[in-house]
Amino acid sequence: MMLFSNSLLLDTLVIFTISFALAKLVLGRRSSRLAILRGPRSNNIFFGRLREVIGDTATVLDRWVSEYGYVFKVPTGLGTNRIVITDPKAVAHVYANDSFGYLRSDFQKTFSRIFMGHSMVSADKDDHRRQRRAIAPAFTNGALRDTMGIFYDSAHKLKGAWDVLFESHDEVTIDVQQWINKVTLDSIGIAAFGHDFGSLVGQKSPVSEALDALLEDNSFRVFLVFSAFFPQIFKLPVKQTKMIRRMQKALSDIAKVLLENSQQEKESSNVEKDRSILGLLVKGRSQATNFKLLQDEVVGQIGLLLFAGYDTTAVSLSWALVELARHPEKQDKLRRELLQFSGSDPTWDQVVTGTACPYLDAVVHESLRLHPPVESLDRIADKDDVVPLSYPMKTSSGKMVDSLFVPKGTTVATPFVYINRNEAFWGPNAKQFVPERWLEENPYPSKDFSGYRHLYTFSDGPRICLGRMFALAELKAVLSVLIRNFIFELPSGPDTAIGIHRAIMPRPKLADEAGCVLRMRVRQVTG
Repeated sequence: MMLFSNSLLLDTLVIFTISFALAKLVLGRRSSRLAILRGPRSNNIFFGRLREVIGDTATVLDRWVSEYGYVFKVPTGLGTNRIVITDPKAVAHVYANDSFGYLRSDFQKTFSRIFMGHSMVSADKDDHRRQRRAIAPAFTNGALRDTMGIFYDSAHKLKGAWDVLFESHDEVTIDVQQWINKVTLDSIGIAAFGHDFGSLVGQKSPVSEALDALLEDNSFRVFLVFSAFFPQIFKLPVKQTKMIRRMQKALSDIAKVLLENSQQEKESSNVEKDRSILGLLVKGRSQATNFKLLQDEVVGQIGLLLFAGYDTTAVSLSWALVELARHPEKQDKLRRELLQFSGSDPTWDQVVTGTACPYLDAVVHESLRLHPPVESLDRIADKDDVVPLSYPMKTSSGKMVDSLFVPKGTTVATPFVYINRNEAFWGPNAKQFVPERWLEENPYPSKDFSGYRHLYTFSDGPRICLGRMFALAELKAVLSVLIRNFIFELPSGPDTAIGIHRAIMPRPKLADEAGCVLRMRVRQVTG
């Protein structure tokens, strides 16, 4: 698919030429300081090996790690290189200094601001810390406890919509991902902001329509790769930039409405005691707080939480259903555990702690391990740094070293999807869906990683996902309702080929479908 019209081709070529010349001039010294690192050779002057990395990250990294070790460099075009690190100490070091010693790239900040407004995602250093502190109280266990009822209400609305389909059928075929999208959008709207998008009852909104448009566009990820090199693309009147602007306007408009409604209710309710996300955002604008938020930051946080709460959770729920359909014996095992709650829903404490539902907890974490919604993160070194290593690294001269010098301005990539599936860290069945691994002592070195439950699915350090408990609670609540009431099978059985639809985040799809379609054969649980 053409990303640019012919009238823009000349301008694009000029940008390529100038950018390449500047890259060779500015980055030459930095590249020479990375000469001690081994890694694959470039095979494309403009993109290096970047296309391989964004295609099938886990597979290509398996090959490169086996050849070059846990730390190596990858040419990314125009004379640039990035360091890829999968060594436990090195990863822990980078994320312990995330937002201070290692920062988000200018591209990431620009895209985040254009897409969602100014929020924690586009902030670094003290700016990020101030914004995070302003809303962190909304994500404590105490503050989130009441959200379980909202998650269950949405899940039971979905159950009710599906029950109607079975009035004259024993089995129906459902595109489950489309319905999961509705559940997560309605849940984040009500739980975080007291706003019901009504997706489950067929209502449309500018937000849901913009999200659907992004999901259906197959070229969006390619567009993002181009824009990382040439941010001028964001100013061009092409389809993808129009979609981004549409999404940003939809998020901004609903954020302003929600904020205005909350401020109007200020006199009739005690906002100072309102622990909801929106309540804390409103409080964060008052003079009484040490972490005052600006108007555009409040709007940005709402946009961020709407998008992140919708997309990441929808992706994770879809992958969990795929894995349970691939492994019907594990789906049956989970159902047997959950049927103890046939007359009621598990409480927050029973679900979140995992004490009453250990296999549900194991299924959710195993799915998140195999399928992190964010497969990899890049950071830019803000200063020269020396990174410690768990395992000695062989340099290009053959010397063994136990630390790595990272020059200021170097891009450092941490591929979470590879780390989470590495056989050296998780055992010989690391690439398989085995929830049972979470119910026993893990003898492998995954415990050397410092992320949540030794996973980097939620990142780590000062920027660890603030909404991780929110997401885990929603995942468990929705799955508990669906698995108790329905049996899920893939169209051609457990061996049905599953592909990946690479929108902003990688979503599962039926491999033989052109779009992001995830049809399953669904039956009601009886008896």
